[in-house]
Amino acid sequence: MGRKSSGNQDQMKAVVKYLKENYDLPEYRNYVFVIDEINRGEISKIFGELFFSIDPDYRGFGGAVSTQYSNLFEDDGRFYVPENVYIIGTMNDIDRSVDTFDFAMRRRFLFEEITAEDSQVMLKNDDVKARMNRLNGAIVSDEIGLFEDYQIGGSYFKALEDEKISSEELWENRLKPLLKDYLRGEHNSISKLEKLENRYNGGR
Repeated sequence: MGRKSSGNQDQMKAVVKYLKENYDLPEYRNYVFVIDEINRGEISKIFGELFFSIDPDYRGFGGAVSTQYSNLFEDDGRFYVPENVYIIGTMNDIDRSVDTFDFAMRRRFLFEEITAEDSQVMLKNDDVKARMNRLNGAIVSDEIGLFEDYQIGGSYFKALEDEKISSEELWENRLKPLLKDYLRGEHNSISKLEKLENRYNGGR
């Protein structure tokens, strides 16, 4: 990946690992850019003049464009995105603060759903996985009434596996506030939250 910063490094490695295992992404001579929560940004500012060049039909030298900085170079300063550059944008489709994704960008990307179960690729501890599965099973149960998109991904449980926080801290500081927001306005939301906590802790 070539990243010096450790921020979200485990998650990015997990995404690339998933692509290698499921889509035969080669091990060499390819470059991967990961843009986390791409739908939170202004697409025109994220890509700028690359908006045209990232289209699969215009990759490589044949799709080179002149940018606003061309006058800074002795040659024409044309720019293109090589075929061996992969751009991965992650997005949470239930984020209520984000509007629909730009339709022009949809044409330039393939969309692949990564479920909560898929995201367990970043976890190794069976006890942590079991806790995650219990909670996610409860979320989609008839008692709670949410659907699969509301299940909690593995990144929430990574800190627990790495023993950076306790299971109590994970619940109180990260999971409970999130689930409380999911259940806002629901009938018997307090009771449902208690049931979720009980399943998280191994109860029935």
